[in-house]
Amino acid sequence: MTTIIAAAIFIIAVVGFAIMMKNMKAKKAAPKDSPSPPSASRSEASPDQEYKTILDSLLRLNLLMRRDIDLPGEMVSEVEAIIDDLTVIIPGMMERYPGETLTYEIKKIGKEHLYKTVKEYLDLSLESRKNQLDIFKKTIESLHDVSNRSRDIVEKNETAEFKTMANFLAGKFS
Repeated sequence: MTTIIAAAIFIIAVVGFAIMMKNMKAKKAAPKDSPSPPSASRSEASPDQEYKTILDSLLRLNLLMRRDIDLPGEMVSEVEAIIDDLTVIIPGMMERYPGETLTYEIKKIGKEHLYKTVKEYLDLSLESRKNQLDIFKKTIESLHDVSNRSRDIVEKNETAEFKTMANFLAGKFS
């Protein structure tokens, strides 16, 4: 169990380090005499900071699941698959489609919804978990379907699907 936690932390650290290195290279390659961003943009979180916040939430979720020995292994695998999808999907969406509603909804799933869903289930008593397992499985399967469909939309550049998927997510998870 300890090696699994260590491996998960190591993988997330490697991904975080790679992202930091990519960002540092991009900043060095940027022209020196480009105008500074407006002051209003400075007060908002940069895309890098926002992505780091999402990764932190996903890491907390992974650690939370690993500490709970009563969470079925199949559910751990399912949630980890969603985490993997989100870590791949979100940076591309933030870069290619920063103002789209679908990007906002997917970031929200990574930052809040997935963690909240799993945490609420883990906070239940063991008896209540047995009663709620089917509902929890359906919710996780739904989130997994959303992450898979979002990846397809991004990979195939199906911009016409953005609004439909965003409206679906806003109604389902908000």
